[in-house]
Amino acid sequence: TRYFKDVIYTNIGAIVVAINPYNFKIPIYTDDQMPKYLAEGPKIEQNRPHSWAQAHNTYWEMIRDGTNQTILVSGESGAGKTEASKIVFKYLSAVSSLSGTDKQKNAGNVVGTRINNASPPLEAFGNAKTVRNDNSSRFGKFMKVKFNSQGFLVGAHITKYLLEKSRIVSAMPNERLYHSFYLLCRDSGRSRFQITNDTDYRSLTSGKCTSNKDYDTPADHQEVVDAMHTIGLSENETESVWSTVAGIMHILNTEFRPNGEGSEIVTSVHVEKGCGCWGVAASDAAKEFTTTEMEVMGQMITKELKVTAAVDGRDAVCKALYDGLFTWFIEKCNATLDVESDGPWIGLLDIFGFEDFEINSFEQLCINL
Repeated sequence: TRYFKDVIYTNIGAIVVAINPYNFKIPIYTDDQMPKYLAEGPKIEQNRPHSWAQAHNTYWEMIRDGTNQTILVSGESGAGKTEASKIVFKYLSAVSSLSGTDKQKNAGNVVGTRINNASPPLEAFGNAKTVRNDNSSRFGKFMKVKFNSQGFLVGAHITKYLLEKSRIVSAMPNERLYHSFYLLCRDSGRSRFQITNDTDYRSLTSGKCTSNKDYDTPADHQEVVDAMHTIGLSENETESVWSTVAGIMHILNTEFRPNGEGSEIVTSVHVEKGCGCWGVAASDAAKEFTTTEMEVMGQMITKELKVTAAVDGRDAVCKALYDGLFTWFIEKCNATLDVESDGPWIGLLDIFGFEDFEINSFEQLCINL
């Protein structure tokens, strides 16, 4: 077949179909071939089907019609959606700077560099190992690539959809939580957060898999930290991010046992470590995990929570905190990428990966539907 001859793209009408080759060095698709596509007119007619061709045609349709365009990237988990989006963006950056002054070209290159710098942190905090993909995006992403009225790339804006919250607290067999948790365990300075080996945390070992091909070494951790600084996070902000992650790891180690009509924490050490990372009082957190307040006939009463309710509350706090952290990080990326523009834009929708397991999470059901 064509795939075994390293021909991985084909067209079905306006749709480009790609089969992931798991190989970035196929000669006919390496970056030195891009000028052949850039040299064509408003429509690709001479070159092979490629994500470059889709980007090329979309860009020139935007220029011709003066209207916004969108490219939808969809497929199963591990199909290569995120990499395809990167390929498309790289081409849009190149095709938009074919003409113009050096200043205009440099401005486009700066936007491209900033988006590339944002990739390691976004993947570290939003991607995870699944049974099908060692670096699977567990959120949907819509990137609005902005151009000015002359067609030059000037900025971008990222919107995230439906981060898979269940993966913050547990993983299916042979899968991991988000890369960020394991990277923190690889940090040589992890002791400042009282973090130890990944095998010491119930959440991180829930899938019985702690190693991975991607985002799993001290060097990977440092790359993410360096990228966070490059996109504008201060040293204090970077420390706060990792402190938040560390607190989640400690809190998820907290266990509860029955106590009369309610529950109690088995040992306070994990709550104390977690709250120390978050900068909140451990006694207040312990109270919130095991009790709730209700208004009855105009009076506030305290009700003790059963073990299952306490566990749900613990998990809900960790999910909300991590999701908020990820949303904040997207906003920090947008602060460096986004600009007001009088021109059109091209949207890149990197949608979720379709998967079908014996037991599907709620998020996966929403994705599949």
